[in-house]
Amino acid sequence: MAIIEEYAGEVIRFPRTPQEWRAIALRFGQRWQFWHALGAMDGKHVAIRKPAKSGTLYHNYKHFFSIILMALVDADYSFIWVNIGAPGSADDAQIFNGSELCEILETQIGPVPQAEPLPGAQRNIPYFLIGDDAFALKTWLMKPYSRLNLEVQARILNYRLS
Repeated sequence: MAIIEEYAGEVIRFPRTPQEWRAIALRFGQRWQFWHALGAMDGKHVAIRKPAKSGTLYHNYKHFFSIILMALVDADYSFIWVNIGAPGSADDAQIFNGSELCEILETQIGPVPQAEPLPGAQRNIPYFLIGDDAFALKTWLMKPYSRLNLEVQARILNYRLS
């Protein structure tokens, strides 16, 4: 928490208006050809010493003690949103599902823009986050196809998402 409080104004820029979110999505489209992407999200285990009397709460599946840094970044890898400090035994989806960002996306209350057409198209497409297999597929979260028997187009999408 101290890290967030100290550096939030300098390195974490959460979009406050639909226009700011659209600017992020435009940059994703220009740089990565992912139109309507509002950010890429993942968790990272940060190694720690075992806290006293914590049992296995901070012991992760990689067999060391950690806290988790969950982050959402823009097309240039700048932080948009972070959640730091969940115990290493938690998983990415569990942390995200309990976050205020998930609530904003689920309830559609907040500054995230409503669905609009992609460039050169007419049908409305929702804006979305990019995540990995840890997350559930939602209309506002794009994740890779499962890895079994994929056709070429699905393998290309998975590669680009990674």
